[in-house]
Amino acid sequence: MTSILLVAHDSPYGSERLYNALRIALATQEHAEQPVQQKLFLMSDATVAALSGQQTPDLSYHIGQMLEILLAQGVEVAVCRTCAEARGLTQDRLIEGVTIGTLVDLTRQTLAADKVIHI
Repeated sequence: MTSILLVAHDSPYGSERLYNALRIALATQEHAEQPVQQKLFLMSDATVAALSGQQTPDLSYHIGQMLEILLAQGVEVAVCRTCAEARGLTQDRLIEGVTIGTLVDLTRQTLAADKVIHI
């Protein structure tokens, strides 16, 4: 089984970078010919994408819902602890299923992954 680690850095609605990262993850889950193990690690401003109960701007997509779909499909989603703390995010404020990870966790995931994508 191929393992993919996707690391995202951009804010959820400041640009379309995070949106496109999630689109890639969703498409991979839906169209892979062989099972794929995906992990998503949110860093920097991307951590706020995992904030539960967000009201989205008038856009055609909802980042929180995209994360919930990925979680339901078995994709592990984590936010950087240092980045989350800097933004006042705690576990109880995150979408259910999202975990708080450390740089050591990210390092281990990077070394274990067959492919690493930074967006």
